[in-house]
Amino acid sequence: MNSKQVLLLKVAGLCGVLVPIIAFVFITFAIYYSPWFIWTDNWLSELAGRAGERPIWAARGIISLLFNIGAIIAGIMGIICAIAARKISKLNTSLGRLGTLLLFIDMLALCAIGIFPITTGFLHDVVSITFFILVPLSLISIGTVFRSASEKRIGWFITIFGVISICAFPFFLVPQPWGSNAIVEMIPITSISASAIVFGVNLFKGDFDLI
Repeated sequence: MNSKQVLLLKVAGLCGVLVPIIAFVFITFAIYYSPWFIWTDNWLSELAGRAGERPIWAARGIISLLFNIGAIIAGIMGIICAIAARKISKLNTSLGRLGTLLLFIDMLALCAIGIFPITTGFLHDVVSITFFILVPLSLISIGTVFRSASEKRIGWFITIFGVISICAFPFFLVPQPWGSNAIVEMIPITSISASAIVFGVNLFKGDFDLI
């Protein structure tokens, strides 16, 4: 690899590691300043306000700004990581290209969650549903390719978390407090976060050959 490729891997790997850290830090502070927030009674997106509330990006002041800005920054970093993933030679297969494309779109959706917060109503619903649906699809696709390319450890790790995120889907349809809440959302969020960290570390270390 030339110096430009090495730098790309380092930056993308660092972004992959920082995506969940930044997201969780911003969410944690938003929850800290929201004494009304209850894990079994609220969606995470409600930290940004309610549908129709104004101003769109700061309906609940600093709390809304923390949540929205955190999603945008994490999404941008995730996009950088996804772009680098498309350059990995072992993912240069039909399924691998599909998986990295889904990951790219998924990170766009994460960014869009902050751009179109819950106060925008329907637009937010679309990007949120897109994000949660693409988490397992991208992880399972990428994990399957890695397992087929003799990268079984990281392949199984990513695949298992993809399957775990699918297991959360039925609970999105269950009424609160047993479902339809922030706890359910955290299952796919934690799955892609763990995968991003492991994937990012491997990118940073230069363990992957590029196209």
